Amino acid sequence: MIIVMSDSHGESKVIQDIKATYQDEASAIIHCGDSELDATDPIWEGINVVRGNCDFDTLFPESLVISADQAQVFVTHGHLYGVNFGLSHLTDAAQKAGCKLALFGHLHTPIATVEHDILCLNPGSVAQPRGQYKTKMYAKIDITADAYVISYMDLAHQPIVNLQFRLARSSQ
Repeated sequence: MIIVMSDSHGESKVIQDIKATYQDEASAIIHCGDSELDATDPIWEGINVVRGNCDFDTLFPESLVISADQAQVFVTHGHLYGVNFGLSHLTDAAQKAGCKLALFGHLHTPIATVEHDILCLNPGSVAQPRGQYKTKMYAKIDITADAYVISYMDLAHQPIVNLQFRLARSSQ
């Protein structure tokens, strides 16, 4: 299981709560940027984190490639890949990095789609949701042999109705 959160904008307690809930069972806990915290904050122990457009600490990486649940995962905030205008630059970067998952923040809204055999996922925002869903949320990804099982969760760690997906994986 991979846990993905983003756009916490100074809300360190929610990061700590999600970390405490999943640290013993998740293969990776990921924060897709805009934490507005320092890169040296002890909260990041055990969390893979990238720099967002509201993060001014240059010690955060702009992107990461990690291995989780036997998959290569590209992690970025998204603003440098023009996610406001589509996912093609993001999927290109993930493909070049040899990844089948591209996780990003920036938009503050849940997105789960497979584009060019790459799972593109935005976990929404744990602090400032935008768009159709006004719920503060994060995402849980389970990878099976043939699918990505995605569950968007509220801050009480309960599944959000209408935000539960099973997306087919390519056979490669």
